[in-house]
Amino acid sequence: MPTTINKDGQTIGRKGAESRARLLTAGRDLLGTVPVHRLTASGIARAAGLASQSFYLYFRDVDELLLLLCLQASEDMDELHAALDGDWHADALDAHAQRFVAAFYRYWDRHRTVLNLRNFLADNGHMRFDAERNAASMPIVSAIAGHITAAHGGAQAADGDSAPSGEVRLSQTDAFARAVVIFAAIERMASRYSDLKATDSSIGPTDLKRAEAHILSLLLTRP
Repeated sequence: MPTTINKDGQTIGRKGAESRARLLTAGRDLLGTVPVHRLTASGIARAAGLASQSFYLYFRDVDELLLLLCLQASEDMDELHAALDGDWHADALDAHAQRFVAAFYRYWDRHRTVLNLRNFLADNGHMRFDAERNAASMPIVSAIAGHITAAHGGAQAADGDSAPSGEVRLSQTDAFARAVVIFAAIERMASRYSDLKATDSSIGPTDLKRAEAHILSLLLTRP
């Protein structure tokens, strides 16, 4: 939830909330044109049409503003969770998977600049951004793992346990590992697919989404 107190300990009123929102919008907009290492508090304030000192009324530093942008992106995942809710029926796996992949791409299209920044900083050892990425991603990964587990007859306590029929069931570890792999692949493609628009590749975004949905549905298909 957004804080209601500024850095001077004062309650943030309507004008303060508007100024804070303008700073966040300016920071988000600048991410599309300015390398992250060149983002400054004064530059963000100037882009927001505010005095430089205004920045420090609401944010300790640039990283705090960027982290809040990441948190806001993470709060816009309802469509993803909805796509994973409920049972995925065996006779409609492709449809379920396509719905999820389409929602994932739409999410990235809405927040591409912020999410690319979050992942870049996380990959480069910024622990707060890594923690935020994990907090946003793990519920999705866990939901995918749950569908994989359900599709293969339920998790067993150890790898390789067999059902009474002799069918080998996936362990929770295996199901989660497969979910991590498919999530990472879908996220990577969602973050980079727009690059294909600048090439002469015969493979386009629609092909990628269809392939990802098909691979996901295969993970949910019992052998």
